[in-house]
Amino acid sequence: MTSKLLLLAVGIVVVASCTMREKKEEKVPVAYTMTSFRLESAGGCATDSTACASYEIDYPVFTGLDSMVNVVISKRILLTADMGNPEQRGKTMEEVAHDFIQDFEKFTKEFPDPSGGWYYGATVSVVLLNDTLLTLATQDEYFTGGAHGGGGKYFINIDPRNGRDITLDDIFKPGYEAALTTQGEQAFRKAREMADTTSLQQQAFEFPDNKFQLNKNYGFTQDGVTFYYNSYEVASYAAGPTEIHIPYTALTAWRK
Repeated sequence: MTSKLLLLAVGIVVVASCTMREKKEEKVPVAYTMTSFRLESAGGCATDSTACASYEIDYPVFTGLDSMVNVVISKRILLTADMGNPEQRGKTMEEVAHDFIQDFEKFTKEFPDPSGGWYYGATVSVVLLNDTLLTLATQDEYFTGGAHGGGGKYFINIDPRNGRDITLDDIFKPGYEAALTTQGEQAFRKAREMADTTSLQQQAFEFPDNKFQLNKNYGFTQDGVTFYYNSYEVASYAAGPTEIHIPYTALTAWRK
């Protein structure tokens, strides 16, 4: 009887252990919800206010990811939402927004009659999310005085398992650069309605040595890679941005 009870107890422990292991190994699906952060001048901003500054970001908050990965995502989002100001690197969203409002207040003390209020607005969208790749795109616009505002689009590509940056080298086999650049130039010329024989320089596009180059602002989609050239990057502000998409089907031989 004692032996039977002992075997039964061992069996229960083994079953319980297996059940706990199975529960521990159950993978929580990755999901996200969109949330907003907004800060504006004291007293709020009327629609037509010229004496107000506002800072707003709509961004995804993820569940099912390691907390460390979420920290990486937050930091990367802020790197694309600081208007290129290196002084904002390492600060929280609240700190960046507070500095923006404070800069406007300092400006209005020196120039009490501004031409318009300041604003910064950004939306961070999820372009691609799977087990091994997360691509985000930050689209922003802002005005801080002057003849016109600014803005752009910036991609973030990370491994959702560990927060590591994902680059073209992770997607394509070594030696892919020439083929990708060729496809990129074809897509660029098509987007800009330029003939293959037309000089980039003649069309006021500024590339080193008048040779097309891919930039480092790219994002991965389900079927290819998108590159985005922001205003001023390779042409004047009036020329506007250029977005090109290179499908994976054009680079089948180079896919890993």
